[in-house]
Amino acid sequence: MLAQGNQLLLLGRFTEREIFARFAGSTLGLFWALLGPLLLLAIYSFVFGQLFKQRLGDDLGTDSYTLFVAVALWPWMMFSDALVRALQSIQANAPIVKKIAFPHLLLVLAAINGVFLVHFAGYVAVLAVLAATGTAVQTSGAPVALLAIATLYLYALGIGAALAALQPMLRDVEQATTPAITMLYYLTPVLYPLALIPAEYRHWLTWNPLVYVVQRLRDGLLLGAGPQLDDLGMLLCGAAIASIGMLFFARLSPYFEDFL
Repeated sequence: MLAQGNQLLLLGRFTEREIFARFAGSTLGLFWALLGPLLLLAIYSFVFGQLFKQRLGDDLGTDSYTLFVAVALWPWMMFSDALVRALQSIQANAPIVKKIAFPHLLLVLAAINGVFLVHFAGYVAVLAVLAATGTAVQTSGAPVALLAIATLYLYALGIGAALAALQPMLRDVEQATTPAITMLYYLTPVLYPLALIPAEYRHWLTWNPLVYVVQRLRDGLLLGAGPQLDDLGMLLCGAAIASIGMLFFARLSPYFEDFL
């Protein structure tokens, strides 16, 4: 088994390869990682903000639907894109897995790291542009937003590791994951305020851990809220999910070669 220092070096190389291989051959390269979410944001802003005249409550800290969506859209894309890339990481690197002895979890980590690094750079750039154009982004709430994104990373690691472990053995996993992510997207208040959900149904959404993460992102960047004790619970929940997912991955990892 590789020494820890060599594992970190290998992780860095895998992450670098993941980022650049994803956009290899495209004219705009890494710019697509920013352009795609920007196009989605423009569409959502026009459809919901203009056509359907989505109105935000006074307690949300902004009357800009564009900012309201932008604050949650990029983190959601970090999470959902990371799940897809992590799920495919073992299958896509089958020749390496079958020929070289190394911790297979590094491939999952590299896939997730690549997605989060690219989308986080786009997220910061968009928020900076919105702030520069006069949209009220509360930079004082950045610590809360960073805690929320760290929690999303842990969620993606745990769930992504479990999916990556199952994919070589059950090829239906990839087919089931896409509609599951779509359902989860609409069950998470990315495009709408949570208050819009009728009270008799709203409590069901509390079973979705992403709801609290999105709420805290908006608390921080729209209201300027500071960290609170519940944020630690949110982070610990993410750590628990990550640990369970990685343990599950470790149990199945020795059998990957038999199915690839």
